[in-house]
Amino acid sequence: MHVDMDCFFASVATRNDEELRSKPVAVTWGTTKSQRGEISSCNYRARAFGVRAGMWLDEALRACPTLVTLPYDFSAYEATALEVYEILWAISGGEVVGVSCDEAYVDASERSAREGKDPLEVAEEIRRQVRARTGCSCSVGIGSNMLLARLATRRAKPDGTFFVAPAMERAFIAATLVEDIPGVGRTAGKKLEVFGAKTCGELLRVPVDDVRRAIGGKLAEKLLDAARGVDKTPWRVRPERKSVGAQMSWGVRCATDDIAQDFVRQLANEVSQRMQRLKIRGGRMFLKVWRAIPDVRTKRDYQGHGACDVLTRSKPMLRVSNDTEIVANEALSLLRELRVEATLIRGLGVSVNKLEGENGVASPTSKRQPTLFQMFRGDEPEAKAELNDETLDSETSDEDVIETQGEEDVANTQELTQNECDFALFNDSQAEIDSDLGRSMREAFASAARAYAWQSYELTRLSLSKRRRETYGEDEYAKRATSSATDVILAHARRSYLREGASGLSAVLDDARALCRSHELLHEKYSSQGAAFIAAWLDRVDTVERLVSSSGN
Repeated sequence: MHVDMDCFFASVATRNDEELRSKPVAVTWGTTKSQRGEISSCNYRARAFGVRAGMWLDEALRACPTLVTLPYDFSAYEATALEVYEILWAISGGEVVGVSCDEAYVDASERSAREGKDPLEVAEEIRRQVRARTGCSCSVGIGSNMLLARLATRRAKPDGTFFVAPAMERAFIAATLVEDIPGVGRTAGKKLEVFGAKTCGELLRVPVDDVRRAIGGKLAEKLLDAARGVDKTPWRVRPERKSVGAQMSWGVRCATDDIAQDFVRQLANEVSQRMQRLKIRGGRMFLKVWRAIPDVRTKRDYQGHGACDVLTRSKPMLRVSNDTEIVANEALSLLRELRVEATLIRGLGVSVNKLEGENGVASPTSKRQPTLFQMFRGDEPEAKAELNDETLDSETSDEDVIETQGEEDVANTQELTQNECDFALFNDSQAEIDSDLGRSMREAFASAARAYAWQSYELTRLSLSKRRRETYGEDEYAKRATSSATDVILAHARRSYLREGASGLSAVLDDARALCRSHELLHEKYSSQGAAFIAAWLDRVDTVERLVSSSGN
């Protein structure tokens, strides 16, 4: 079962106010007076006017002038989420996989079989208890796997239940739009429309090679499985914790170095306390800094981080620890190494991984889901990711640092220097490529490749962002997006060649060409300089392929 709260933040805000429930309501950190801020949640009355989560407040007010805006109430969200999870835990006997504060998967099949209850009865019991205890509604989708259950929830909303029975699975998934498959989105969906494939049923009639060429090998494999109703996601009630961290990127302004250092100390203190509560210690420190891009203007009194380069650096701690002073000193040493001017800092994050129990071995408490507080508590709303990759356990050299436009998780994604991503690496002799590149190089590529490969697709998606185009100008942003994506794929290609030879590289090159096509469309629409970039990009991919082919592998 997939349980999803309906308009969670807005529902919590209005549950005790009947008059508010009858009005269009949105939750945002902005105000109707300032008209700044991003919509985090809105009720269905607001949605009827075209208001959506992620929309800027001024745009939402143009769509719905009577929109009522309310501030965040994190303590209420936390208390409500705890009640919801307690209900799910009790009904399923602990078989709950949390997604966020307002969404979870539940396996109640054992209880259904034991008590002879129909799945719909269990779902209705969940919905009744949630409404009775929290005053909020939820929707429940039921299916034989997590994918089908999540798709069923779309049909259940709002405030309903939908069951994809085994006998109707084939017809249900065949009628599902390709772009509705979690993680696919409109961009890939539009690419497949050239084959007349708007639904999953239509997609399965398209030759597999055509699908791979259109969207890349890995995404094609995942999508074709989904189009058959197959979901290979493992059921992990308590995934292993990989990191403990805290970050803030809204309202951060540091006038002096002392203020910046004090801020890092506060974040480090929070991280230390969390590790102590979990009875774990960390061995590797990460620091993330949002550095404002000079000469890019933002609105007066705007408190978001605005246009930034995001810098990260990591290094092993002197010793495995959860001590407050040690954690703070390690974080501060990374801040000093980055040498970022205090007045340009717009956000900071401290994170620790390489976790172990306080007794020096892996602790059972480290193999648990994030706390509900950690799932959603933050000083700025975070957008939900459409696709998740499993956490990477990484080993990089102390000097690894990159400036990017992304905002990836510090603890889960390692960075490579620009030189390590440089295509010139591929222009060396075959002997050089086949030689032992050294432990640190192998580790850097192995840890970063998958995260970077996925970031490339995210860069493509973000390339269509109106705000970012306005920030940099159309030509400059198209240039940045293509350049970043090039580094991403080349790093991934190098890693795949080292590990799997020509066969491993083949899939990467398919992805590279698909990415080229995405950026080609981007440049055609937004940039007069696009043709030269794409031509050079494709030439690089072809050169890599020729190099590998000539090796006889």
